[in-house]
Amino acid sequence: MAEAAGVSRTTVSFVLNDHPNAGAIPEATRRRVLATAEKLGYTPSPEARALRSGRSSVVLCLMPDWPITGPFGVLLREVSSELNAVGLTMLFHQRSPGEDLTQVFGALTPRAVVAIGELSQAEVDIADRRGIAVTSFMGDVPNREDVSALKQTEIGKLQADALIKHGHTSLAYVSPADRALDWFSTPRLEGARNQLSQAGGRLIHWRLPSGNNGSAVRKWLTQATANGLTGICAYNDEVAFALMMAASAEGLSVPADVSVVGADDSPLSRLTRPALTTIAFRLTKEAQRLAAIVTDSVKEQAKPRPSTLLMLKVRESVRNIS
Repeated sequence: MAEAAGVSRTTVSFVLNDHPNAGAIPEATRRRVLATAEKLGYTPSPEARALRSGRSSVVLCLMPDWPITGPFGVLLREVSSELNAVGLTMLFHQRSPGEDLTQVFGALTPRAVVAIGELSQAEVDIADRRGIAVTSFMGDVPNREDVSALKQTEIGKLQADALIKHGHTSLAYVSPADRALDWFSTPRLEGARNQLSQAGGRLIHWRLPSGNNGSAVRKWLTQATANGLTGICAYNDEVAFALMMAASAEGLSVPADVSVVGADDSPLSRLTRPALTTIAFRLTKEAQRLAAIVTDSVKEQAKPRPSTLLMLKVRESVRNIS
């Protein structure tokens, strides 16, 4: 490129890297170098930029092998967009069980790590030795506070409360078949159980069978309603939809025979008949807060109340029995 611009390699380096000595280069020369770079499609090497600045532009998001869908996927996309606006790139890495973090750091030295799920003390020590800041978000990381304001227990609590306020005290919490989602599902179950316990009710737990076993779902639902079950907190809208389909197949009416509450406020929730009562997530502010923590642009980041991040959308799948 130096030859194309008619200048030395040093001049090109000073101009493109905004070197302190670039001020001594005539403006006409500087513009010629920039125009040549644009014409040739030149982009600076990220590796070279990291060596010069001592910092990478990559933020590594470490997470278990969870599906990046629903509100969780929306949150991650919004965080990525916030970081991109300040010149940083979020790279997602879904860890396999037993994977050694040194293998990841051997291929990449990120500016910072967002740890979702778990990190061991040894892994935190590796990051510390390399000067990599680690932020725990919805995670379990030694010596790091979980900065997430969204607690999964609050979701189950809000679902159960929606049914309790309509007179339901005999409830079930239905988990998804995929046990990889238990990180989300188990605390939601506990939140629903604790809320119902305070109301003097009873809650049973059931897990959807794997392999789309519709007959098993129908059999359980028939027995549960016969035993007095009147309301269901479903892990998410997909689980709720499976239950509503099973109820229809068994001749049970939602909500006349059983009320159902989902979570995610997915498009599916508005298309079911009856329309599904569900939990909506308002995560834009949480994404902005996480990006600010990662970039250290704001020293103190007050956590919002969990109730400000969740909204109950009451629709036709819940009826009042009180």
